[in-house]
Amino acid sequence: MMLPPAQLHQIARDERARRRAAWERGGKGTSELAVQDNIIWSNIEHFMRVLTGDRRPPQNWSDDVRATMAANVRATLHKACAAEGQADMSNKIAGLRALRFALEYPLSYMLTHPVPAQPRKAA
Repeated sequence: MMLPPAQLHQIARDERARRRAAWERGGKGTSELAVQDNIIWSNIEHFMRVLTGDRRPPQNWSDDVRATMAANVRATLHKACAAEGQADMSNKIAGLRALRFALEYPLSYMLTHPVPAQPRKAA
């Protein structure tokens, strides 16, 4: 089941905030890994916002960046499934699965049908 874009955007925002808070609680909020993680989740959050129709930059991500976003959501989903005994985890897992699908479906499409570097001019 595909969730509405606004709900996917909220899931991405919530996960980004949760991750940022976890880095802060661990005393590593400004570490290089925390900064990289925040950048990845910022991209994921923005990608989901684009699905809602928001066209503020950045709108284009390379296949490598999309693959990194998808891999990060996949890893987060795997960790959440491993910790499923926690309260309210089933909703989180369902949301992460939807987020993963929303990222990986366009990524796989783009790998099969790459977008040209320059838009075609109308004939």
